[in-house]
Amino acid sequence: MSDSPFPVPAPAAPRRPHCAALPCGAALSRREVLRLIALTATAGAAIAATGALSRALAQAPGRTPLLWLNPGGADLNLLAQLGRQYPELLELVSQHWELAQWDALAPVGFTPSSAAAAPIVILESYPPRAAPPSPAHADVQEAVEQAKAVILLGTDACYGGLRHSREDVKDLEALCRRVKTPLIKLPGIPVPVQHLVGTLAYLQFTGFPRLDSHLRPELYYSTVVCTHCERRADLEAGRYAAGWGERGCLLRLGCKGPLTHNTSSQVRWNGGENWCVGAGGPCTGCAEPGFPDHGGLGLYGRVPGDALAPRSPWLLFGDWLGKALLGTAAAGVGLHVVRRWWAPGPHRPAAAPRRPPEGGR
Repeated sequence: MSDSPFPVPAPAAPRRPHCAALPCGAALSRREVLRLIALTATAGAAIAATGALSRALAQAPGRTPLLWLNPGGADLNLLAQLGRQYPELLELVSQHWELAQWDALAPVGFTPSSAAAAPIVILESYPPRAAPPSPAHADVQEAVEQAKAVILLGTDACYGGLRHSREDVKDLEALCRRVKTPLIKLPGIPVPVQHLVGTLAYLQFTGFPRLDSHLRPELYYSTVVCTHCERRADLEAGRYAAGWGERGCLLRLGCKGPLTHNTSSQVRWNGGENWCVGAGGPCTGCAEPGFPDHGGLGLYGRVPGDALAPRSPWLLFGDWLGKALLGTAAAGVGLHVVRRWWAPGPHRPAAAPRRPPEGGR
């Protein structure tokens, strides 16, 4: 095994292709793999492309072993949840991929590999900081030091939250920098299965994917969900829903679509059937570092302004802009009256001279 990390940089993702027939099996060319990976980020053939890549990963000669760590158990495990919707993917992972450890499969009799290290380490959870460090913490540190790439799954593992503090995440990032292990973040609640399979396929067949400033693959996290939202036309026209269940853009109800980079509005959930906004609920921005507080806005706090706002800001903020203008005008009139009352002399026009009565002296 080579000591060098995956080749960097990888070529840019190809232009979004049409949904043509999808190849299956491991005998895929690099062009076909790139095409399938691109399809996992688009609507239509995303599910079929994910299945094709899963079969290719499972059947590829010399497939890469995975060290999958999730000390939290099966309740929060990504594929344990998605296995109910994608049973064929769960079967492929458990039977064909070389998993060094997968805690969620232990109750059903899965025997993990005896490998102590793997080129790819997947962390859905990791031990928090403690003094002195626990044995589990030492095991994670050893795995990260020997890995060629580390993948963090879920918003909690990527940014901190329920089970991890932001300090825990910073410690892990510092460890990866110190041992020069590339780190990839796949946030989401839960992570779309296409993101995981596409990233693994990129590492296995192509190289290291391009990442954004938050270490997320650009293929899945470069576009805000507003771009492909079915209510985008309402946003452009200034038609906003005033309450739950109403038609119109959900921006005034706290939708974080203008701030959230994800593919949810394209690939959707429940087998590609629906997603948060399609079900009538605003996007909560679960793939962003600020989730759930979003800098004080909260889950349903209104986004003050964004690049995807309607053409006229009056449509979005007309309610309080109008009040502000009226208040400014009233204050100006009041100041003018007070000024004339306190200093009348210099501002009064000179009195006109009185004309003497006609015929008089």
